[in-house]
Amino acid sequence: MRRPRAFTLIELLVVISIIALLIGILLPALGAARRTARQMQSSTQVRGIHNALVTYAQGNKSYFPGILPTGLLDPGNTAPGNHYQQLLERGFFPGEYSLSPADVKQTWTSGAVTTSNYSYSMLSIDRTGNVAPEGAEWQDTINTDAIVLSDRGIGTSAADARSVWTNDPTEGWRGTVGWNDNHVSFESAHDGLTSSYGDDPVNDGDDDLFLDDEASLGDALMVYSGPGPAQTDVIASD
Repeated sequence: MRRPRAFTLIELLVVISIIALLIGILLPALGAARRTARQMQSSTQVRGIHNALVTYAQGNKSYFPGILPTGLLDPGNTAPGNHYQQLLERGFFPGEYSLSPADVKQTWTSGAVTTSNYSYSMLSIDRTGNVAPEGAEWQDTINTDAIVLSDRGIGTSAADARSVWTNDPTEGWRGTVGWNDNHVSFESAHDGLTSSYGDDPVNDGDDDLFLDDEASLGDALMVYSGPGPAQTDVIASD
């Protein structure tokens, strides 16, 4: 009876080398596919939160949480955490939707909503005292140029802005942006964007999500944490 031929050491090393080569080729592709899948999931969640805002607005004279049916700011209820809490407590979307797939946070179940429970910034609406600013457009207007949601900023200044999608601080911010017509985009930077609110003309394409850089209030100013007046710079992370 003929004995089966065994692998030689050289043949075994060749097989191992081929397997290692294939792994080296496939791993980056798998990593890219994973990032793409997370970005798609994030877009779905941002779109879902915007849908919740629109649904809320149907019973609030077209205004989103934080603005009364009269169009005035709801005193003491202008912070994003309060907006999330109104939507979550009424079941407009599940708590998991407020957590980016690229972020590490705690899912909200009950009680006050804090910055540990949400990953997405919302548009600042407390910029002129007790009256909702003209052009803030925190309401259901289907404006394709109005930004209402975005991935939060991490850092201590607009120049230092980065996001949960960037591991290296030198890479800057990139992330999901939700617009008031319910379309979502994934932007590679927080500045250089073009936005328009209300009757304000489209700006010159230099809008910075985390900087109050338009005197007319016709730009997007995203707030991540805390009540009170408008934040004029990117909010530091927890």
